[in-house]
Formats: sequence, C-alpha cells, structure tokens
Amino acid sequence: MKKKEKVQKYAKKVKDISQTLEQLVWEMIKDLRESEQKYRSIVEFAADAIISLNKEKQITSWNKGATNVFGYSEKEALGKDIDTLLTKENVLDEAKDLSKKILNGESIRSFEAIRYTKDGIPKNVLISAAPIFSDNNKVDTISLMYKDITELKQTFNQLIQTEKQATLGVIAGSIGHELNNLVSGMLIHAKLLQEHFDEPEKVKDIIEHILTNIEKIELHGKNLLSLSSPSKPQLEPIDMNILLQETTDTLVLSGVLKYITIKTDLHQQGQYVCGDRNLLEQVIRNLEINSAHAMPDGGTLELITRLSANKKFVEILFRDTGPGIPEDIKNKIFLPFFTTKSVGKGTGLGLPIVKNILEQHKGYIRVNGNDKQGTTIIIGIPVSKKY
Repeated sequence: MKKKEKVQKYAKKVKDISQTLEQLVWEMIKDLRESEQKYRSIVEFAADAIISLNKEKQITSWNKGATNVFGYSEKEALGKDIDTLLTKENVLDEAKDLSKKILNGESIRSFEAIRYTKDGIPKNVLISAAPIFSDNNKVDTISLMYKDITELKQTFNQLIQTEKQATLGVIAGSIGHELNNLVSGMLIHAKLLQEHFDEPEKVKDIIEHILTNIEKIELHGKNLLSLSSPSKPQLEPIDMNILLQETTDTLVLSGVLKYITIKTDLHQQGQYVCGDRNLLEQVIRNLEINSAHAMPDGGTLELITRLSANKKFVEILFRDTGPGIPEDIKNKIFLPFFTTKSVGKGTGLGLPIVKNILEQHKGYIRVNGNDKQGTTIIIGIPVSKKY
C-alpha cells in the first residue's frame, strides 16, 4: 500500500474516532445537564431546608424548603453567616462549635438542635452536614440540611405525657390500697391516743407512728403530682445510683413492687450523667413496672449499676426472673402500641418512649432475654465530663 493511501486511511480513522468522541462528549454533557436539572429540581422543591455555605460560613445557596422552614427569602439569606442568621444567644455557642467541627472536615448526621425563624420562633431541627473538599484537601464548601421536627417533637412530648398518665394509673391503683392501710393505721393509733392520753411514753410512741404515716401520705401526694403534671426538659448533673434508689423506693412504697424481692449491686463510686431527672425517672419507672408485670406472683428484680467497658457510659441492668421474651416478638417490643399485656394494663408506648428518651440523652437500650429464662434490660447513659 502506498504511503499516501496509508495516510488517508489513518486520517479517516482519526476522523471517525474524533466524531465518535465528539458524540460521546455531547451525550455526556447532555446527561450532566439533565442530572444537574434533576438535582436542582429535587433540592429546590424539597420540604427540608437545603443550604450551601462557603468556608467563611456564608450562605451561597438557599432552597424553597429553607424559606418555608425559617421564613427568610433567598435574597435575605444569601451572603449571611449561617450561625448569626439562625441562632439566638442561648444556642449560639453550640452552633459555633458545630460549624467548627464541620469546617475541620467532620460530617454531621441528624444532630438535634434548636434554630430560630425570621420571626424569632424556635424550631426543633435535625441537622445533617457534609463538608466538600478542594483539590488540596481543604474544606471548600459545606452542604447543610435542616429537617423540621417541631410537630414530631410536640407529638412525642404528648406521647410521653400519655405514658406518664398510664404509669400514674398503675401507681395510683397501688397507692389507693396503701393509703387505705395508712389511714386505717392512723385511726387505730388515734383511738389508742384517746385511751392512753395520760401515759406520756405511750402517747409519744403513738404520735411518732401517726407522724410517720402522715409523712408517707405526703410523699405519695408529691409523687402523684410529679407524675400528673408535665414538665419542661431540664438538664442537670445526676448521680444514677441515687436516682435509681429513690425511684425504686417510691415504687416499693406505693406497692407496685410490693411482692418483688429487690436486690441491688451499685457501682461503688456513683457516676454522674447530665440529663433530665423527670425523663430518666420515667425510664426507670417504666422498666421496673414492666418487670413487676412480668412477675405477678412475685419474683426477684436485680438492679445493677456499672460503667461500660469503654468507661464512657453509666449502665443500669434490670434483671428479672419473669418468663422472658419469646423469640417471635423480640423484634417488635420497641414498636409503638405493641403490647403483650391485657387490655387496660398497657399502652404499648412504654418501651418506645424509653428508647427515645435514652436516644435523646445519646444513650442506648439493649434487651437480653430468652423465653422462660427471665429478662435483662441494659440501659446506658453517657458519663458527664463535667462532674
């Protein structure tokens, strides 16, 4: 083949390849444009607030979901510092710490926080964030998503109160019997007082019995009031040994654990957690009442406090000698409204709410129980670093 013919042949192949590559490039550009349009459409019309920031925390994109959640228009939001725009003094430090973590390259997933609307209304939101890195491995852009859970939070708080009312019913039924016994005892001592009013030593002894019963009645009243009235979450340092003992003593006094033998093995050095006392009391009450219901004819409830293997959590073990958990329902016990109790004795909200309360405290719950071999429930709450 002559040299000229070979050149023409190669030129034709190059041309064909060039045309093919050109066609592929245009198809890729077309696909990219379609993908970008789809992405923009998804982001623009998403119900969640989807926001982009530059490395100075200034807002560079603001979708319609962000406007719906926070009330600012895109024009009002662009260029603003995200923390200055959406926070107030009470959450500003927490927001700045979160931004610092993201700017250092840390991803955030479903961090629960409070952010504020244009009108100053607080919103409960779940924040997810992903840093986007430049070629030199530095954070160049931040992608943020805020999911508004305000209504869900309100619904959950209502469910907590519903479960508290159900617990109140259990305790009130037992307290009614206990109060009757206390009042009957006071009446007997009052009659004895009439008969022995001229014997100082006996009078002193009788009055002490009456005062003891009155103190017990007063304690029952306080417990019923604390259960029946809703309270705002308030974080404080809590010694879990003391909280466990106090809550258990209340249930023993009320009669809920009257026929249950309580054994305790508490960690020698009480460990503090940072939590909401009322919510953590509710966790303990629900789990102990569940154990009592599992042992209607009596049994043993062992309460153990310890540190987790990594020393980061205070764990409480609730170990009962009840019938255990059948294998076929183990995966259902944390589902809302699922209950094995008879009608009127359970709402099916106890364990789901316990789980949710512990997750709010960044803790956990584990259930170990084989059919007919009792049940052990382990809860863990992070150790407070400040105490």
